[in-house]
Amino acid sequence: MGRQALKSIAANRTRTVLMMLGVIIGVATLTVIASSVLGARAEVLARVEKFGLQQVGIIAGAGRKPGVPQPVCTSLKVEDAQAMLSEIPNVKSVCSEIVRTDFPVKHGNRSTYAAIIAADPSWASMWGIGLDKGRFLSQEDNIHLARVGVIGKTIQRDLYEHEDPIGKRILINNNPFTIVGVLETRGTTPHGDDMDNQIIIPVSTGQKRVFHQDYVFAIKVELKNSSNMSRSVNDIRELLRERHNLGQGVENDFTIITPTLIMNMMASLSATFSLFLMLVSGISLIVGAIVIANIMFMSVHDRRKEIGLRRSVGARKRDILLQFLLEAVCVAATGGIFGIILGLVGLKVLSGYMKVPATIMWQPIVLGLVSAIAVGLIAGIQPARKAANAHPVEVLR
Repeated sequence: MGRQALKSIAANRTRTVLMMLGVIIGVATLTVIASSVLGARAEVLARVEKFGLQQVGIIAGAGRKPGVPQPVCTSLKVEDAQAMLSEIPNVKSVCSEIVRTDFPVKHGNRSTYAAIIAADPSWASMWGIGLDKGRFLSQEDNIHLARVGVIGKTIQRDLYEHEDPIGKRILINNNPFTIVGVLETRGTTPHGDDMDNQIIIPVSTGQKRVFHQDYVFAIKVELKNSSNMSRSVNDIRELLRERHNLGQGVENDFTIITPTLIMNMMASLSATFSLFLMLVSGISLIVGAIVIANIMFMSVHDRRKEIGLRRSVGARKRDILLQFLLEAVCVAATGGIFGIILGLVGLKVLSGYMKVPATIMWQPIVLGLVSAIAVGLIAGIQPARKAANAHPVEVLR
């Protein structure tokens, strides 16, 4: 039966391709969206773990969301971080940060653009980032507004090639700095930004010598005990409102980001994408099933003599039913395989042009193949029954 089904599929290539198209599109869509959703979820969970379950982020400005650009807010100060450390019992450490992207940097006759992060010495430990060589920033660097920096691997490659950058000079927006360390390789963000294309400098140096500003963009807070997270967040909120002279009914001029908030946002996005996944891929697969069923009905009509001859030489109804059902399943499964391949290629293209995480996971592949086989079974059962129930004498007339 299997050989007979494959011969029939090979003999009717145009029909076979037409039957596959809907399944290919549906499975490709399912593969791309499911892989993107699962990849983004895994990336966010990994970053939440890296962020730290005992850590809280405070971003200048109201109603902020991670990764979403907003107007500059100048109310958050280094002194706010110091006040949290000294006045809130559950605060273990703090890190003030200023981040500027696409800053011109130069060494000798080589130049590029990099993200400059002005931060406290606690930055590396709070983000769980190690050093490849050299040292990180010290409290003395911060106190003395030292012109020192720690660079990422991309900066090392672009500006120093095979040189050891430790002790070498680098110009940051024409300000001379000395490199004291190189960070370990970190890769890219979920948005595709190169985390190795960064230079870390003391926050005081950044404020006074580079950016010429007295405010910071964010403060990261590490708590001693995460079980008191809710109370500590309330303490932080009240302290900042008091320091910023925000009266009753006045909106916060800062946003507090907790690991729970990030995971809730991810869950909401995943639910939206999952609904979109079910609608788009479901419609495509339903169309594919209708196409397969209609073409299979046409095939049964055109192959009446073949069915009659097989029945007259002893083929049972079950044999005919299984043959036609197997044809539908084989066509749908093959379409599913091509759909998976097309989906994985599409995922790579999407990742390159739209900075979507290209994470190939086994779940969408299995889901796509199972969906294709299910479409073949559902679409093929009625045509197969019609073929099996055909009377040999009538179809041979």
